[in-house]
Amino acid sequence: MPEKSKKEVVRKEKGITVEFIPSLEPKLGRAYANYAQVSHSPWDFTVRFCEAPPSADIPRLIQSGEKEIEIPNVVEIVMAPDLIPLVIRALTTNYEKYINTYKVKADEPIN
Repeated sequence: MPEKSKKEVVRKEKGITVEFIPSLEPKLGRAYANYAQVSHSPWDFTVRFCEAPPSADIPRLIQSGEKEIEIPNVVEIVMAPDLIPLVIRALTTNYEKYINTYKVKADEPIN
């Protein structure tokens, strides 16, 4: 069993201490994504995170004769529909904190 990371997050919820420990397993570690695709079925929601080439590279790829640009999944997460409102709320809360902290307007691109 991997040792606990120093970056563990502890939170109290309804009288229970919840401890989130980042995985030290390579396949469960951190990944960078700059593109996400969301789909759903009657049973679940799927979010695919990908690392797309920089937009500046796309004209070069097209000029080189590329007919298709492959963007591989970094990770695919399948979630139960009941979890979606909680994820939306968590993302909204954290995005608002991000905007307030870094004084970024929501409609401005981040350079």
